[in-house]
Amino acid sequence: MIPAGYERKHTNFDRMAARYNVDRTSAAKWSQEEGFPEVLFTAGQGGQQIYDEDEVDAWLREHHFGTWVQSQQGKKNPFDLPKGGPRDLLTLRRIGELEGRALKRDATPVTTLRTYLSKKILAPADRTPDDGGQPTVTEPMWFRETAYAYITRPRRTRRTTARKEEAGQQPAAPKPRTGTGTGTGDLLDLDLPAGADTDLFTLQEIGELDGEARGRGKATTVGTMKNYLSQKLLAPADRTPDDGQEPAVDERKWYRSTAYTFIRRPGRLGAAASGARRDAEAPGPLRDDLKLPAGADTDLFTLQEIGKLDGKVRGRGKATTVASMRTYLYSGLLAPADRTPDDGQEPAVDEPKWYRSTAYTFIRRPGKLGGAR
Repeated sequence: MIPAGYERKHTNFDRMAARYNVDRTSAAKWSQEEGFPEVLFTAGQGGQQIYDEDEVDAWLREHHFGTWVQSQQGKKNPFDLPKGGPRDLLTLRRIGELEGRALKRDATPVTTLRTYLSKKILAPADRTPDDGGQPTVTEPMWFRETAYAYITRPRRTRRTTARKEEAGQQPAAPKPRTGTGTGTGDLLDLDLPAGADTDLFTLQEIGELDGEARGRGKATTVGTMKNYLSQKLLAPADRTPDDGQEPAVDERKWYRSTAYTFIRRPGRLGAAASGARRDAEAPGPLRDDLKLPAGADTDLFTLQEIGKLDGKVRGRGKATTVASMRTYLYSGLLAPADRTPDDGQEPAVDEPKWYRSTAYTFIRRPGKLGGAR
């Protein structure tokens, strides 16, 4: 119960979660961080912790700026920007200075603002030299209202997914993002270095971990990592330069949880790590009564070549068509290709290919053979 005569605005973990658009577990975790405001008093039968709302808001702006920014959308001048007329003219350099002031960091460089212009994050200049407007300008300029709309725009910030709290459970570390960049199926159980979920990794560092953990013997190249990113096998970066979060970063970076979700994606491992997993990944007991050509497990086959072997060995009298093979691939009966163009491995391939062991696991799948058999 709130003490009689208490006038300061108060908050608790549930109210924090609603105000800052996070789950309650995240709000509770803040209270364990350095400098978080002291508990004012406890209330209710469960001894609910009550905090000063303004103190929490000030602390969050200082320590979790991205989250604080998200909660300010729609509020009038939450960044304490200078007042003035909506049609006051501002240079690009001045906009950078104001943005730095609003975000409590150095001014945004003009070169960065020009990048935002090209990406249409910042609207085109309202005034340009020789546009016939008054007063005459000698360089591109923006109305104050245009500049402030850019500075106060919604900003992306990492959020943990909503989850139910179990009775007596301690606040958990942030979970990996889901819904993008996670592939399909269960994540593989790989031996990965321990660390905080929010540790940051560059694309190159993720490639090094990926190559080692998945048994390739060398790092996955940055070029290949960019391909994975464009294919959405790797989720977009959690942190980008000038995203308003702390600590600032000078290049795209991913949280450990995001990176590990990518590395543990479903699919075959490299030859050095895959052999012991083949039978375990098969959809049931494999047939051992099929006559298959001998060869090295790491011999490579195209989808068409697997189809020819499949049709012949399983007694259909003709090759399994490429279209049917793709259906098997999409349905998960055939594992994803072991090798793809630009995957950084040797020898290079110009189309998706499968190791003999992967192809034979598919061909030996449970089920009846064709009538010709």
